[in-house]
Amino acid sequence: MTRGNPEDFRINTDIEKGLSNAQVEERRLAHLTNKKKKQHTKSYWKILFDNVCNPFNLLLFAVMGVMIWAKLSLSHYIFCVVLFANVFIGIYQDIHARHLTEKLKVLSDEKALVIREGKQVQINVDDIVISDILVLKQGNEIPADSIIREGSVSVDESMLTGESRPQHKTVGDEVLSGSFITAGTCLVEVQHVGEDAYAEKIRLIASSFKRPKSEIAQSIWNVTVACSAAALVFAIVYLLITFLRNPGDMGEFAPMTTRGRNIIESLSGLMVAMLPTGMFLLTSIALTTGVIALARKGMLVQELYCIETLARADVVCFDKTGTLTDGNMSVYEVIPLGETKEEEIAFGVSAVLAGTKDNNATAKALRTKFGDSCSKEIETFIPFDSAYRYSAVSFKEGGTYAFGAYGAVPAKKDEEIEKLIEQYSKNGYRCLVLGYSKNKIDNGKLPDNFELCAVLTLLDHIKESAKGNIAWFLSSGVDVRVISGDNPITVAEIARQCGLVGAEHCVDMSGVKKEDIPELVKTVKIFGRVMPEQKEWIVQALQAEGHKVAMTGDGVNDVLALKQADCSIAMASGAAAAKNISHLICTNSDFDALPDVVAQGRRVINNLQRSCSLFLAKTIFALLVSTAFMISMAIGGASYPFETSHMIAWEICAIGIPSFFLALEPNNERLKGSMMGNILAKSLPSGLAEACCVGGGFLLCYLFPSLVAENPNDIFPRMIAVSVISFSFFAYVTLFRVCRPLRKYRGTVFAGSLILGLIVFVIDYFVRDEHSRGVLLQIPWNGLARTFLLGVLIVLAVSTGVYVLANLLIKYIQRKSHDHQ
Repeated sequence: MTRGNPEDFRINTDIEKGLSNAQVEERRLAHLTNKKKKQHTKSYWKILFDNVCNPFNLLLFAVMGVMIWAKLSLSHYIFCVVLFANVFIGIYQDIHARHLTEKLKVLSDEKALVIREGKQVQINVDDIVISDILVLKQGNEIPADSIIREGSVSVDESMLTGESRPQHKTVGDEVLSGSFITAGTCLVEVQHVGEDAYAEKIRLIASSFKRPKSEIAQSIWNVTVACSAAALVFAIVYLLITFLRNPGDMGEFAPMTTRGRNIIESLSGLMVAMLPTGMFLLTSIALTTGVIALARKGMLVQELYCIETLARADVVCFDKTGTLTDGNMSVYEVIPLGETKEEEIAFGVSAVLAGTKDNNATAKALRTKFGDSCSKEIETFIPFDSAYRYSAVSFKEGGTYAFGAYGAVPAKKDEEIEKLIEQYSKNGYRCLVLGYSKNKIDNGKLPDNFELCAVLTLLDHIKESAKGNIAWFLSSGVDVRVISGDNPITVAEIARQCGLVGAEHCVDMSGVKKEDIPELVKTVKIFGRVMPEQKEWIVQALQAEGHKVAMTGDGVNDVLALKQADCSIAMASGAAAAKNISHLICTNSDFDALPDVVAQGRRVINNLQRSCSLFLAKTIFALLVSTAFMISMAIGGASYPFETSHMIAWEICAIGIPSFFLALEPNNERLKGSMMGNILAKSLPSGLAEACCVGGGFLLCYLFPSLVAENPNDIFPRMIAVSVISFSFFAYVTLFRVCRPLRKYRGTVFAGSLILGLIVFVIDYFVRDEHSRGVLLQIPWNGLARTFLLGVLIVLAVSTGVYVLANLLIKYIQRKSHDHQ
């Protein structure tokens, strides 16, 4: 439908009445709303396509198609169980995650306060129309380009211009979408909406920035690409060698002959063994399960792999409010100074609140105590800004009241007042001073001759869960730093009461330079009087020390630090600026879920590292064994002997099923080393040992054929039997190592998987086809010598020796690498 001309709908709206419902409807029908193109969750078609048509699955579908064409027996298709489980579970998890995410986004979507029909109403920012009158307060994101009609504010335009200092805006000034109100309250009239807004015009430039892939994503992608490429190369080489050795084999496929069927059996077995089929399934299940679990706890994951980033965090930076305290404050005591009367104190505080209309936690506590009325006409005011740490009003008839931090309100130093404030601060109270000057605010600046009238002490309410949360992080190897705009002595006392070890190491950041911060972060736990840019510098300094930093915040003054942190968490009730830049949003505005978030991330990463090593061990085995038999074929020896059915006990019972359950196990172990390094450290020894099961089995059968076969002239099928039994058994050695220590959950998983594997072998031994091969594993059980089991034990003993030596070598290399670092 045609969009209306914005110029035809712009009017000078009455700021008291706002637009009428009829005027709003006209603009809506003309498509002049603030609706913008948004990044949505995956569409259902996208979910279906991604889970079915990724290159990995397509390769397996191709293998399955060739096997169907060759009319292989049903036991060859067991790998398809994992393939289709990968597809269907992936689709289900993606759809479930989409539904939960959309529900949470409704809760966290930003609202706008508008004046319509003479009333203030709250609407979605998408429903704003041209000429709407918006009420903007501290912490609000400006949702549409507008003109200030009443009031004055400080605006952070750093997201648009890069300028970090707030810009003062008053009546007649333009404020742009994508910027944020850092102080003050104003009424604005909307000028540009939707795609016409300034921020939307530059969005395409910003959207070209992509976050780097996580270690999980990169590792899985590297393994997938390498294995898929290797499988294709080996398949092509296998076919070339086969046809070069016997050109007549090219005619064995149409119509399909026994010879052609045998070639396809070996080729499909080679490719399926080489592809870590379940790794995709495992990763998608682990990550999506993590997202769903966090969603149920009220955490909206805005970037999937931030679960991994938070799990790797070894330092978490808290603001005091929302983590140690619940944000509710109360006035504890009002201490008059000099001959100031209580009535004058009450008048001064309420006058500042009436003029600035500040709505932060401090202002709410003072408003409850003193009210916010003023009998004098206010001429100018300065709303609270963390950069200045005070609020002030000037009267038309003369005089200025200001309250804020001691030292921020310009007055002569007084040792008695300093001692008084220090005493209260040490006991955890927040202290403000109220001052009066006969002069007025001049060009946004306070006069410098204030007389202090009173000390106002406020009490923060410590959260009941704070002590437990701090203890959890410290016991889990995560260092805690508290970064606050309050007096460091006050914050340190609150942190001490919450059980933070080292809370006595605090510093007042007033005047601290950037170059001094790297030394401070080595010992200081509590940072007070912190400016917004200093928060960013603290995070940078911690990262320079090699730490992975998680940052929590809810205000505009936290944006720079949230953007810098490795993982950022904001509250849904916080400023839009903080939410837009954060990886995670706490939809119930309670950071108590953070231990669960970290634990969930550690569960995902630790379990993936354990389980992926099972899959990669099989891939390493396949690469080594395939290479050996390629060389054998090239010189006229045996071809690759294994079919997909030979891998059933290994692929399904020792890898597929246990890895699924291991991926869901609670696991809060601290992460160490790189993901790929940890996986390879576990999988390389296993892959080498399992390959030795084949090499050792064939060598044993070649040197001592009577040990395993009744008829030494028919030894090749017995070699296969020795190898399949040996590498299937050794797969459980690998699983046992992955499950250590055998706690109740892991022990149950291991025992259940072992029993299931034994059942497969029992069925295969007792139920055979017309060729006397087992119906599941296709092992040729007839003609085995009585000493067959002795041969298997010899092979396993040699493979175990290789496994132990490989483990020792890897540990030696890791130790040398650690010493070198």
